Amino acid sequence: MKLVNSGSIFWFIAVVFAIALFAGCSGKSGGNPEDLAAEMFAKAQEMQKSEKFNEAIQVYRKIVKKHPKTRQASNSQFMIGYISSNHLNDIEQAKIELNRFLSDYAEIADSGLIAGAKFELEFMGKSIDEIPILSNLNEEGNVDDKAKDVKTPDKE
Repeated sequence: MKLVNSGSIFWFIAVVFAIALFAGCSGKSGGNPEDLAAEMFAKAQEMQKSEKFNEAIQVYRKIVKKHPKTRQASNSQFMIGYISSNHLNDIEQAKIELNRFLSDYAEIADSGLIAGAKFELEFMGKSIDEIPILSNLNEEGNVDDKAKDVKTPDKE
């Protein structure tokens, strides 16, 4: 007497295989949105380090779209604006992206990124000499000796 026909066994094995394959494709994260976004963010950072800026922006945009409530989405939105300004020299797009970052992610974003976005927006497109806090730096990034002699209220 046969309890199970061979067709049922085939479908059972096929379903188990498909589930295992799908679980394996989700990466190390196990499907957790924060972990998935973190994996994607690391990939985008590698692209950025390799100066593949447009490709990095594409991955950052996917993070924002697929995982909008994650910290990585906040960081990604900032990076889109940062890359647009500092590497692609697309000032208008950078302004759009950084303003989107401030409006959409101010509640969950790191305070340093918020300050950085505001700084970028205020001084975007200006030379170092036009930025008060940076105008006293020499080529090595140190405060110029001449600036040390400048009288300020706390030095008087």
